[in-house]
Amino acid sequence: MICSESGQETKNPGTARLSALISKICQRTALEISRLFAPRNCIGVMAALIFFKATLPAVAQEDSPAKTYSSTNGVTNTLAAANETLGKKLLELRLGPFDLHPRLMTGLSYNDDLTYATSNKEADAIWTIRPAFQAVAGDDAALIGYRDQNYDVLNLSPGTLVIQQPEARPGKLLILDYGPGFEVYDRYSTNNSTDEFATLNLLWPMNKLILGLKQDYQSQKEPLIQAEEFATVETISTALSAAYQFGEKTSVESNFRRVSIGYDEPGLTGDTEYNTEDWFNYEAAEDLPVSLGVLAGQDEVANHQDQSYEQLRARARYSYTEKIAFDVSAGGELRQYQNGKSATLSPVFTISGSYRPTERTLLSLTGYRQQYASIYNGFNYASTGATLGVRQGITERFIAGISVGYYDLDFTSVSGPSSTHSDGYYTARMSLDTRIARHLTSQIFYQWTDRQSQYDGDMNENQAGVQLTLSY
Repeated sequence: MICSESGQETKNPGTARLSALISKICQRTALEISRLFAPRNCIGVMAALIFFKATLPAVAQEDSPAKTYSSTNGVTNTLAAANETLGKKLLELRLGPFDLHPRLMTGLSYNDDLTYATSNKEADAIWTIRPAFQAVAGDDAALIGYRDQNYDVLNLSPGTLVIQQPEARPGKLLILDYGPGFEVYDRYSTNNSTDEFATLNLLWPMNKLILGLKQDYQSQKEPLIQAEEFATVETISTALSAAYQFGEKTSVESNFRRVSIGYDEPGLTGDTEYNTEDWFNYEAAEDLPVSLGVLAGQDEVANHQDQSYEQLRARARYSYTEKIAFDVSAGGELRQYQNGKSATLSPVFTISGSYRPTERTLLSLTGYRQQYASIYNGFNYASTGATLGVRQGITERFIAGISVGYYDLDFTSVSGPSSTHSDGYYTARMSLDTRIARHLTSQIFYQWTDRQSQYDGDMNENQAGVQLTLSY
């Protein structure tokens, strides 16, 4: 027996020195196992015990004294390697071809104006629980690498991969992500909800061609700031994507989408949109691809309010240094209306950028302008906004963040008498993120929203809360 429960040396005096060394390594192994179990609580401990039971006999056999090594260094290296292998196996969760990444988010928040009302405000405390898991078949290591860089892995697409060097792209990936959400209100229990969030994302990178399929489903009860009421919003989105690299500097990408949005409350109008976007990319300088894109879509809206549109855009992306990254797209949209309303021409753009002046400081800027079929019958609205944020690392475990923003909603009637009105929103948010353990993080936040509207009246909302996230 190599290790005893008491940690004492073996009785053979000729191997006393070797046994003492092995005993120390065993103690370190036990500490490591304890460290691995600690952050998992009720979920990780059960999974780790199952895998420990399955893998322990094989590891013990490899560590048996029938080794051919004659030096203590050889035994030390062997046990260290076995210790590392054991740690990795304890962290592996697999089901057939899938690597599993479970997560759990819980939170408590307080909101002093649940429905963004100007009078008779409803204030309440909200408990949130969102268990979820992500199953990955294929290049799981690359996916973890993207996630560690704070990349939204569910939004990986052929268009974002084709501008990278082939050796930097991940292998084939199939991502299945699902999780329910439970929200419980302390006073207004009629707002309690059980939500659903699901995503399927398939990526198939080849030598020059990259194919993608993405399917999203979301059903969530939430307050709608435009309607000043709660409603369950069901969103179903399907996207087929392809990108092809002609040479070192040129590539093309195409996306075909169907997006359906529905509401369960009377007086709110959903729509179904079919759209396509096609881009030609050219690397104007090292790591600086510029693009020209043509976008077109059809909005199917109830009560003969169907619309179609075309957009012409230019885009520039730069995101491969540690200091600066940006993605800017701008152009114009021509929109036509089935009911005979005159066509309209309006600007559209999206901006996202980041700058890291120091290792622990990150500045970010986002902006957008886009037109939508409104949830109100007979209206469209254009949303224009921008947000500036700063994240500052205090220590290795603590990160503070602050952001300020402004956006407006411009409503325009598309049937009946012509009328317009605008709502302006000012926002601010402060947060403190804490890395409690390897897989456990927390966030404390405060958020403020102020609306200025001649049509709906002025209002302000305050929200504060705390969240805990356990992820693997």
